[in-house]
Amino acid sequence: MAPLKDGSIRLVLYNTRYGTGTGWGYHVPFPFAGALRTTTERSGRIEKFIASLEPDIVGLVETDGGSFRNGGKSQPGSLAEVLGQEWVFSPKYRAPGISGHIPLLQHQGNAVVSSLPIRGASVRRLGRGIKNTVIEARFDGFDMKLVHLSLGPGARREQIRELAALAGERERPLLIAGDFNTFGGDHEIGSLLEAGLVKADTRGKRTYPSGRPMLGLDLILHSPEITVSGVKVPKVRFSDHLPVVCDFCLSL
Repeated sequence: MAPLKDGSIRLVLYNTRYGTGTGWGYHVPFPFAGALRTTTERSGRIEKFIASLEPDIVGLVETDGGSFRNGGKSQPGSLAEVLGQEWVFSPKYRAPGISGHIPLLQHQGNAVVSSLPIRGASVRRLGRGIKNTVIEARFDGFDMKLVHLSLGPGARREQIRELAALAGERERPLLIAGDFNTFGGDHEIGSLLEAGLVKADTRGKRTYPSGRPMLGLDLILHSPEITVSGVKVPKVRFSDHLPVVCDFCLSL
């Protein structure tokens, strides 16, 4: 993919499934066996692929903060080293007791990696859902929130309502990106649209599952002060999700 030449900003959103892979082999010799396998080789391939896109910001969903699977090395930290960028990581689970009993979960989270200066970063916990993390990053001229919403429809509905309330209170241009798990379709994000946000991908490209995409779970929403010049979904199978590449700029 060609680098940008017009001053636009390129955001890559990718649920990488911690670099554990995809396909039927993921469940051999027992269901979800792939979740315990070494990921260093695939992590390297994912890094090279993302670097080839020449991103300004990367939103990583389901990224490994340094578990035994990746040799104790943080995937977003390693990507930041390759790209020469800043990064912010947070575990995605609410209950510390769960991660205390299953240490692997301490390293399962989301991250923002950026070549643009991050002027401030924080982690917000939504009121519902075990997966409830919102990474908030402040850039020059706009804000970004990275999310991975609940699989449970009830919790997800409340999470979307909470995000819509936050979007309605925005004081600066805003992007909300992530894996929304909207298995019910775009009607689930109605409250976010009512809050004034717009889908970056107006054509509804599908991102899941990567082998035969049927659902558009990975979304980028933005406020009207942001103009999107293009959205692409590269056909790569490093994960069970396809990445989303969004080029945008601030409207004058």
